[in-house]
Amino acid sequence: MNDWIYPEVINHLKKSCIDFLDEKITIHDIQSEIFSAENQVVALEEKWLRTVLFDAENEIELLRYTTNEDRLVGSIKPIVQDILNKIQ
Repeated sequence: MNDWIYPEVINHLKKSCIDFLDEKITIHDIQSEIFSAENQVVALEEKWLRTVLFDAENEIELLRYTTNEDRLVGSIKPIVQDILNKIQ
């Protein structure tokens, strides 16, 4: 999608996703960025995106409490990559 209602939110989220995949920011940081973007996307036309972000943030939260620390980043990267794929 090229014509985002909230382009600044999307651009910031893209950068955060890339930074996480490059291991420049922490799990906590990317989870916070996803949550923030989710709360800023309120237009009905982008409700699907809000749902994607909500589900991803919840999945990350679950993984934080159920996955060994040494496998956590690797478990979360596919979730972040999926978000990035959907917003590019």
